Amino acid sequence: MKYISNGFSPKMLNPKTNPEFKITTSSFEEIQKERDELISSIGHQNIADHLGIEKNRINIQLEADDILYIVQTYHDKEKRMHYDYRKIIITQ
Repeated sequence: MKYISNGFSPKMLNPKTNPEFKITTSSFEEIQKERDELISSIGHQNIADHLGIEKNRINIQLEADDILYIVQTYHDKEKRMHYDYRKIIITQ
């Protein structure tokens, strides 16, 4: 499965397994290409609006071969808001 969220927690990992995962950078463009396949667990309306994806605060549990896209906001020294895009691949 492919998911999109505004956060990641170890609680998202199946406690009955010993998962391994890889974190890489992603982009707005990559997420837009995958958009129709993504299950949203975004809990912040501003991020959902930025991506054009529904806000859908749900709990998810990641399994082997799942992909989780993470989008978070941050502010620079001039207090301008930016977005950070990451991709977490559950490999085992």
